[in-house]
Amino acid sequence: MTDIESLKGFYDRYPEEFAAWRDVIDVVETTAAEFGFREIDTPAVERRALYEIKSGEELMDQTYSFKDRGGRQVTLTPEQTPTRARLVQQRKDLKTPIKWYDTSKRWRYENVQKGRDREFFQTDIDVFGIESVEADAEVIAVAATIYERLGVADRVEFLINDRTLLDALLAAEGIANTDAVMKVIDDKEKLAREEFLTELRNTGVAHESAERIDELTSIRGPITEEIDRLRELAPDDEAAVEAVDRMADLADALESYGVAEACKLDLSIVRGLAYYTGLVFEAFDSEGELRALFGGGRYDDLVGLFGSQDVSAVGFAFGYSTTRELLKMEGEWPAEEVSTDVYVAAVSGDVREAALGFASGLREAGLVVETDLANRGLGGQFEYADSINADTVLIVGQRDLDDGVVTVRDMDSGDERRVSIEDVVDELA
Repeated sequence: MTDIESLKGFYDRYPEEFAAWRDVIDVVETTAAEFGFREIDTPAVERRALYEIKSGEELMDQTYSFKDRGGRQVTLTPEQTPTRARLVQQRKDLKTPIKWYDTSKRWRYENVQKGRDREFFQTDIDVFGIESVEADAEVIAVAATIYERLGVADRVEFLINDRTLLDALLAAEGIANTDAVMKVIDDKEKLAREEFLTELRNTGVAHESAERIDELTSIRGPITEEIDRLRELAPDDEAAVEAVDRMADLADALESYGVAEACKLDLSIVRGLAYYTGLVFEAFDSEGELRALFGGGRYDDLVGLFGSQDVSAVGFAFGYSTTRELLKMEGEWPAEEVSTDVYVAAVSGDVREAALGFASGLREAGLVVETDLANRGLGGQFEYADSINADTVLIVGQRDLDDGVVTVRDMDSGDERRVSIEDVVDELA
């Protein structure tokens, strides 16, 4: 018989491994829920046209697209933002702010490498219908809180910019072809200073303006500290002053959330020129050993492309693949093992019904409970209980039942004690 392996970039995750993934996903989802984001569920397959509306050619080339049996061109979801835009447009009765999160798989045919897969989990966290600094700050605060709870806050920094701010600064320099200039700024990290200035001049920027753009886009530091420097360097232009004030308000809001220390202002951060309209940010490994963990920002013009409503939006897609690498490097990736609260062992077939009764009661109390399904002897049941990392084994025997008790064994210490039948659920729960 031929062995058939999973496809490259797709992964089988057995219970032990997925237990660790589940722990991390739970942290992300619980954090989003505590901030008032509501969970949604969306299709894994959409009409291909949904992505052709806005997605670039590069993304479309990476999609898993095919014709279904009805002759429709469909695509496995490569990203969820277009789907969310569709959902918002379909419901005119939604009250703002619309705050949604969802964890699901996405699919892109990319080159498989460390932290980049072809099938991958993402959690999208978005606010729709509110254009405010407060909404921007809350989205960043959710992301920063997630990494704090994962135990790697000191290893993650958020680099923040605002497209309206950068647009205003460039416009004040008399630069009209801002898209071309921003593409050069986006590549600044890869270029030597003279190469950067040359690339700017190649777009038609005068030498003096190129020098000034280099100075402005060199601003990078704690957001609360760099605001003053930004005010000094920014031109005395109404739009520029307004954009700087907005960034200062964002810094104040982030400080109120207690996450400002993780945030740096970086005017060289440029994301999705055809996508983002205001705030842009990226989460990075502060030691530079990994590529960007994920990014996000404000995309106020996107939802309107999918219907009659113009709806502002800000959010991010939390990526797990690179975060997993970071957690492993820091020793914070959860243990890859299953866990069980109680294993109920029946000494003989005569007490099996009673054992199942105890198991039901313990499950009702919220515990993870297993019982024997293989008619093993007591020794075999203990071996199995050990293999599923049971914290406790509840031993049910006829002699104990006649005395109105059961025996409870702590699997770590091996200590045993007798507990009355009436108290066993309360004691173990």
